[in-house]
Amino acid sequence: MKYFLLISAVCAALFSSSPGWAASPGKAAVDGLVITQPPERSIVQSGLLIVALKGPPGLVDEIQISVNSTKQVLAPKKFKQEIVCYDGIRLSYGLNTVKISGFKNNKIIEEITRQVFYQDDLSTGSISIPAGFKPYRFHIDENEKQCSSCHGLDFRKAEDPQNPLQSPCYRCHKKMLSEYSFTHGPSAVWSCLMCHDGKAKKPKLTVAAPVAPICGGCHEISWDKMKYQHAPTAAGACTTCHNPHAENRQYFLREETGDLCASCHEEILHKPHVIEGFSGNAGHPLKRSPNPFDRTKDFNCASCHNPHASKSPVFVEAFDETKSIKKFCTTCHKF
Repeated sequence: MKYFLLISAVCAALFSSSPGWAASPGKAAVDGLVITQPPERSIVQSGLLIVALKGPPGLVDEIQISVNSTKQVLAPKKFKQEIVCYDGIRLSYGLNTVKISGFKNNKIIEEITRQVFYQDDLSTGSISIPAGFKPYRFHIDENEKQCSSCHGLDFRKAEDPQNPLQSPCYRCHKKMLSEYSFTHGPSAVWSCLMCHDGKAKKPKLTVAAPVAPICGGCHEISWDKMKYQHAPTAAGACTTCHNPHAENRQYFLREETGDLCASCHEEILHKPHVIEGFSGNAGHPLKRSPNPFDRTKDFNCASCHNPHASKSPVFVEAFDETKSIKKFCTTCHKF
């Protein structure tokens, strides 16, 4: 028994003297890299993550970040100060393993990981959250204190900045806009407080729910009196389908139209639609295909269905209760 205890003590001494053994998952060795934000097992509602690293100046000369083994494109940064931030880290729906590798003279000297869960209404795979994960919001006093020495966090300047680059939001969130083809008006001028509540104490900078009244301040909402409303419309949840900041698709759609509809209506893809025999046995084309009347446009779900509301229970576009559904079909088909 005493020999066993002696061997255990020797092994413990050897392991504790090695920096590689001193680190546990998600934590760095003493005087090494540490992920300060986000916390381990965080739940986020954005596909773009900001990672803050802490370490001694000069510890590493290159950082590489990968998410689920996919390498991220990072602007070169050196540890000239104690904390360095990387914005625009792209996540996938559901569980993400973020790995940070620190290099010195082209050799890996540090490797730490963090698990983050990206929850989104458009992904059924992101509904079931693993045990132990907690919602994460950066803008609380405790977190902001770590950054206030470098960042001006007076959010009154985000209401209507004379120069967008002076917005306190720009420095951390610039990738939210810079890599997309279409930018929403308030975001384009970094007038963030048009939508985010700059006066709320807990939690800070929230967006009121439902969001439709905020959107209606600029966008005419013409479907309030429609008999049938699509579920996101009825809930006032515009941002379920539209990205309020920027996107690569018109109308700031989060996905291509067909893919967006299929994220909730996947069962439609597994049977002929609308009738069999229309095109072989496949029914109407689903998701994306060229519009037969305008080859420059897609023929997709929204070609027939209004995605917001309608007088029709299936949101048929241009539905007229005085006419039969056959009349609608003859818009395209000559019987």
